[in-house]
Amino acid sequence: VRVELDSNIRNLPWTFKPQETIVNVHPGEVRQVIYEVTNTTDRAITGQAIPSYGPRNAERYFQKLDCFCFAKQTLQPGEVRRMPVVFVVDPDLPKDIPVITLSYTFFEVEGHAKN
Repeated sequence: VRVELDSNIRNLPWTFKPQETIVNVHPGEVRQVIYEVTNTTDRAITGQAIPSYGPRNAERYFQKLDCFCFAKQTLQPGEVRRMPVVFVVDPDLPKDIPVITLSYTFFEVEGHAKN
């Protein structure tokens, strides 16, 4: 199965990208990918990543065992962080889904915005 990795920022002065944009996995195989995020400002900022999947029904076959999206991330000024996602694609994935897109969008957490 081909897994395409995507990253987006919503109103957040960070850079954010996967180290690999495409990985091939065998269903049932535990796989880790790394996303890199950089706070490009001179202040600490807290963000939260929200995942989405394509096609939409692929989500039920994509199990994240560990993910930076499980918790808020606070980056210090200029900090660069490499964050893992550990996942398994269910062996019951239908044959008509040869590609899964995993996309994350980072948002600034409310209450942590600059006044």
